[in-house]
Amino acid sequence: MSKLDVFSNITSLVSQDLKDGGAFKYASYLVTTVLFFAVIYSQRDRYPDLPRLNPKGRWEFGWGKRVTHYMNHSVELLAEGTRRFGDKPYKLFTDLGDAVIIPPKYADELKGHRGLSFLEMAEDSFHGYVPGLDALVAQPATAKVVNSHLTKALMKLTAPLMEEASLSLEELFGESKEWHETTVDKIMALVSRISSRIFMGEELCRSKEWVEASGAWVQAAFKVVYALRLFPRSWRPYVHWFLPVARDARRKVKICREILQPHIDVRRVVKAEAIAKGEPNPFDDSIEWFEQECKTNYDPATCQLQLTLLAIHTTTDLLVTALVDIAKHPEIIGPLREEIINVLSTEGLKKSAFQKLRLMDAVLKESQRLRPLMILFFRRKALEDITLSDGFKIKKGTAIGLDGPSLLFNENDYPDALRWDPYRYIKMREAGQESKAHLVSVTPQHFGFGHGIHACPGRFFAANELKIALAQILLKYDIKVPKDVESLPKSFTGSSYVIPRGTRFLIRRRQEELDFNTLEM
Repeated sequence: MSKLDVFSNITSLVSQDLKDGGAFKYASYLVTTVLFFAVIYSQRDRYPDLPRLNPKGRWEFGWGKRVTHYMNHSVELLAEGTRRFGDKPYKLFTDLGDAVIIPPKYADELKGHRGLSFLEMAEDSFHGYVPGLDALVAQPATAKVVNSHLTKALMKLTAPLMEEASLSLEELFGESKEWHETTVDKIMALVSRISSRIFMGEELCRSKEWVEASGAWVQAAFKVVYALRLFPRSWRPYVHWFLPVARDARRKVKICREILQPHIDVRRVVKAEAIAKGEPNPFDDSIEWFEQECKTNYDPATCQLQLTLLAIHTTTDLLVTALVDIAKHPEIIGPLREEIINVLSTEGLKKSAFQKLRLMDAVLKESQRLRPLMILFFRRKALEDITLSDGFKIKKGTAIGLDGPSLLFNENDYPDALRWDPYRYIKMREAGQESKAHLVSVTPQHFGFGHGIHACPGRFFAANELKIALAQILLKYDIKVPKDVESLPKSFTGSSYVIPRGTRFLIRRRQEELDFNTLEM
């Protein structure tokens, strides 16, 4: 049946209903017709001459089937796209919507283009217009806080990060010298404690109530994200009101506000009293930084939930993947421990110390290369028509994404690309490619922290936090994977890498060769 046939049937039913006096049914038909044409309009093809990798079937009207297939087979689809189309753009229906997949050769040309918007893409992909999901898209103050406060304060934050890591490991990993299991949840709790010490202060970072509530919101929010992606874009602003998962996300945001607001109120009183006495501000954390940037015109819970998402969950992903890779290659543990002892015993906690942990830096970057947080990089929405140097035109309104696997597993840039090589980036430094080899480097060959004007501004804090956590874990604990865990599955849900919840390690306490508490700044 053609689209015109469908419309003809609808109008026939409406005509008959009007004769019968069915006003309510008429309203229903009207809504159906409007939604029908909204779907047809949203499915218009801006690129009729561009090949499509996953075309819809003959009798397939919507896109639910293609989205589901992409959610389960994204890696295979992108690999097939590379085989079939090489370094040419093509169309692919993804969990982020209908997109033009661009090859890596365009990365440098587009990295600073003001006609491409990351924020527009994020708003659309993560449904920032839906109540309860506000923290999934950029808040205006977040970049200011990260750039103006967090990054500039890195060195004075090192000591409290070290202290919190030590306290958290003792509580979460224990002191037993017998082999025992630890899980992803405990590693997430470790990262949460360390990060929140800086974001929220000493008291709140140890609040079990806040950690559980914020973690529950993250899980609920992404359930909504994935659920809404199964619906046409034009339906989503309305459909969410009827989804139980969306109501659950809104309820969890409300719980987070109720936990956080009393602390905000007390802090404001304490701060006012200190200022009245001529004393310095007693607070220096992200809650205070947001207060300085926004005064009272902001939602503290939304801002803190965004930091939770950006810093805690992404950092946990990389720490877990690195620990699995290290545990599966025990021959690298000795060299890593030796580097930690030599560097920190000489440099203490100075800025230069973390820069000199080169092997650790290389290990983290290699694990990030093999299991990136996303496999569809450089996600942008075109705000205007853009003509590239070879004549290809990106049309206004187009969503684009860069094929991650063809970039990260390119044998020209990464020989034996599918193998985890802890010395890969050490060799790169020695070969004169120092600027490309750092964990925090953003290059056309590695999009671990993004690329261009929207590269992750918090990557310097994340790198320091990862190294502090990894240094303490490796010196204080032996670690291995259980015999039934051969490797960490490459578990992608659509464009996102998701660590299997059952991932676990075996650990036991050992006597560290270095007392972290005696290190000098």
